[in-house]
Amino acid sequence: MKQPLGFVNSTLPSHVCRLHKSLYGLKQALRAWYTHLSDFLLSIGFLASKVDTSLFTLSDGTNIFYLLVYVDDILLMGSNSVMLHRLIQLLSFDLKLRDLGVVHYFLGIEVQSTSMDLMLRQHKYILDILTRARMTSCKPVDTLISPLKVTILPDTSFSNPTRFRQIMGAL
Repeated sequence: MKQPLGFVNSTLPSHVCRLHKSLYGLKQALRAWYTHLSDFLLSIGFLASKVDTSLFTLSDGTNIFYLLVYVDDILLMGSNSVMLHRLIQLLSFDLKLRDLGVVHYFLGIEVQSTSMDLMLRQHKYILDILTRARMTSCKPVDTLISPLKVTILPDTSFSNPTRFRQIMGAL
């Protein structure tokens, strides 16, 4: 490593600069951001999930809050809207974030909320896969067909193994 141009110290030519903040675009930037977020959430009472490192929960007995992190996207949900807004303000003091309001779409999942629950759907995602596979005109079936009654017809739609793997990988 070398000292950056314009910041060369002639008395200490073998020394380099030590960063106190992560720089956007570096491989370590997201890890540093996640560590900062995780430390902050733990300091205000959230508990990290033992199963999923992207999930944090906060419970005060009557209310429960879930915070899900995916790269630099955060989904925060809770049972008390007043405390939810307080948590958003608290996060805003420590992090630069933008409240996008009620969630409608997150990581390819459509979210529809009612007064009592949430309905999660992947309708658009499935249609995208069907479009890529050129299967939008196929008839849907309620149950799987017995393997004993299936006749395989020659088909060239999956003659490209790379394309076939991409579609199967999307499932």
